[in-house]
Amino acid sequence: MVSEEKHASIADASKPNAGRIYDFVLGGNHNFEVDRVAAAEAVKLIPLFPKLARLVRWFLGEAVRRLVAGGFTQFIDFASGLPTMDHIHHVAGPGTKVIDSHLDPVTVAYGQEIIKDLPNVRYVVCPAENPEILLNSPTVASLLGADHRVAIGFNGISYFIPDDKLAHSMQVLHAWAAKGSRLFLCDLGDESSSNTHDTAAMKLFQKLDQPVFWRSKDRLIEICRPWTVREPGFQPLEDWIGARLGVAEASRIQGFSMIAAILEK
Repeated sequence: MVSEEKHASIADASKPNAGRIYDFVLGGNHNFEVDRVAAAEAVKLIPLFPKLARLVRWFLGEAVRRLVAGGFTQFIDFASGLPTMDHIHHVAGPGTKVIDSHLDPVTVAYGQEIIKDLPNVRYVVCPAENPEILLNSPTVASLLGADHRVAIGFNGISYFIPDDKLAHSMQVLHAWAAKGSRLFLCDLGDESSSNTHDTAAMKLFQKLDQPVFWRSKDRLIEICRPWTVREPGFQPLEDWIGARLGVAEASRIQGFSMIAAILEK
């Protein structure tokens, strides 16, 4: 149980929290006015930001539905955000075992409060570039045991991780997972031959003091090895969810697009 002191820090409305901002953009109610103000500032810089966030979440839902239909009952997710709007356990349904993770302890603590009555869902602190912290944790041992046939979510985070660290994550996850496991991932697909990208997006990332690592699709596939990309390969997010009207433009901003794939061990 989270202590009263820690709960007070989770409910701190004096400064914005990334998890709560994302929750607000997705239409949730686990946020404060300070988060809504910060979200409004982000939308000024990138008007398509809410649609981009929804596309990433819709892809997560589509991937989970396909994987559940394929017999997967165990999921591990990185950079999960708050487990509120159409999260893995909402889509997969009762009985599915889900371990969420996030770098930010405040987001994790808030998430733990949200899922506290769900017996098969856990939330732990773990940076996506060091997945071994989660994989070697008592949480994984107690919930999953020796069964490492899992579906792994890695969405909306890889473009914040440099190549060498992302390659480390992919290799560690592949080595740990059982044969037949899946990894579903979305990233920025760099379509530009130069280093110039959407200036509004760059301003937002600079304001967040968050470097972004642009990669071509071929480079991303190389970094993800030894995972194998399944058909239909890396595709724009709107192709995965079958959307054509109202959101299609959201996955493409000057010089890059949002792409996703399901990979297999």
